[in-house]
Amino acid sequence: MTVQYAAFFSGALFSRKVCCVYIPPGYETSDQSYPVVYLLHGLYGCQLDWTQKGSAAQTLDRLIQSGELRECIVVMPSDGEAGHGTFYMDWYDGTGNFEQYFVYDLVPYIDRHYRTVADRNHRVIAGLSMGGFGSCYLALRHPELFGAAASLSGALGSVSGMEEKMFDRSQFPRMTGPAAGPYARERDLHQLASNEAANPQRPSIYFNCGTEDYLFAMNTSFKQHLDSIGYAYEYESFPGEHNWDYWTEHLPDALRFLESWLAKQI
Repeated sequence: MTVQYAAFFSGALFSRKVCCVYIPPGYETSDQSYPVVYLLHGLYGCQLDWTQKGSAAQTLDRLIQSGELRECIVVMPSDGEAGHGTFYMDWYDGTGNFEQYFVYDLVPYIDRHYRTVADRNHRVIAGLSMGGFGSCYLALRHPELFGAAASLSGALGSVSGMEEKMFDRSQFPRMTGPAAGPYARERDLHQLASNEAANPQRPSIYFNCGTEDYLFAMNTSFKQHLDSIGYAYEYESFPGEHNWDYWTEHLPDALRFLESWLAKQI
C-alpha cells in the first residue's frame, strides 16, 4: 500500500492544494501507464477521508490482488475547501471556481506528474454523498474527460425539484443562483443527464444507496428520471445508513463497476 500526498497550485482558486494519490503495487518497478480513478469525499470532509475513515487503500490492495480491479492510480482530492462543501461546481456568487480547479488544475497536474493513460477511456470518477453528486455532475458536464461515474449514497437531487423553503435555507442560492435561472439549469443533475442521454459518448453511470439512508428517496427519484429519458445505468440498493460503515462496505461495488467499464475499452 502506497499513498502519496501531492501538492500543487490551483490557478482557478489561486491557492495551494493537496490531494492523496494511491500508487498501484507495480508502479515503481514498471514503466507502464495506468488508468486513473478519482475518488471524491462528502460534505464536511477532506482529501484524507477515504484513507483514514473508509479504508480505501486496503480495499484497493485487496481488489487488485484478487484480480477484481486492474492496477490503477487513485486520486483522492479535496473539493476545493469552502464552507461546508463546494459540490465541485463553480459558485454563482463568485466564492470559488471549484469545477475549474478540478478540471483545469487537478486533472492536468495528475496527467503531467504521474504515468497515466490520459483519455476518457481510462479516466473514471466516483464519490460518496456530496462526492456522489460531484462524480455524476463532473462526468455529465465533461464527458470528454470521464468515461464512467459511480456514486455511493449520492446527493443526486435536482435544484429545480427542491422545496422553496429548503432551497432558500441552503447554500444552493450561493452555488446556483435563482432556482429557475439559466445558471442553475446548466448545473442541474437531472437536466445534465437529459442533455447527454442521446450522446453516444455519454458517461456510464452506477449508483447505490442504503435503504435506511435519508438520501434513499433522492436516489430512487434519480433512477426514475434516468428511466424516463432512456439513459442506461446500473443501480443497487442495500441495507444501510448514511455512514462510513456503508461506504467502506460498498466501495468495492463501485470499483467493480468501474473495472467492468474499463475492461470494455480499447
